[in-house]
Amino acid sequence: MSDEPGHSGEWVLITYRAPRQPSTARVSAWRRLHRLGALYVGPSTCLLPAALADQKALAEVTGGITGAGGSIDTFGIEAFADQAQQALVARFNAERDAEYAEVVERAEAVVAELDRESGRGKFTFAEVDENDAELAKLRRWMEAIGGRDHHGAAGRSRAEAAIEEAGRRLRVFTKRSADACTGGQAEAAP
Repeated sequence: MSDEPGHSGEWVLITYRAPRQPSTARVSAWRRLHRLGALYVGPSTCLLPAALADQKALAEVTGGITGAGGSIDTFGIEAFADQAQQALVARFNAERDAEYAEVVERAEAVVAELDRESGRGKFTFAEVDENDAELAKLRRWMEAIGGRDHHGAAGRSRAEAAIEEAGRRLRVFTKRSADACTGGQAEAAP
């Protein structure tokens, strides 16, 4: 790697060449770099805010690509012209907003599932457990997106509200399920 990550500057430009076949190294690099918050600006070329350039994760990407016979270079970039900077920030935020929109969609699906099962009178522990697991997954995903939301994308508040609403609805469903199981009576403490 030229210009080791951890460089001073605002951005890290990453460009790599990986064998087309097998595609494992290329796909793995793409996934790992996206998880860090990288913005692809061309084939196998991306920008990453320097604050998100995790040394260990970048070393794993490098190892996967070079281990497959490819190569990777990273370059610290101090700054872009104002107009380019604004365009890059807008693109980063658009990518985060797309992720936040997916969180909203999935949180709304949890609410719809709870409504469906409530309508059927299916107040069971299995339904509580299934929806609780889905909500926990959404919260972890939201945390990951927030970790790479370096520029404050606007969609975050809507996603947080959707998860909060799904959590509120799950608490109501859980109480109704417990009441259905116990006949609406609080169990006596031992």
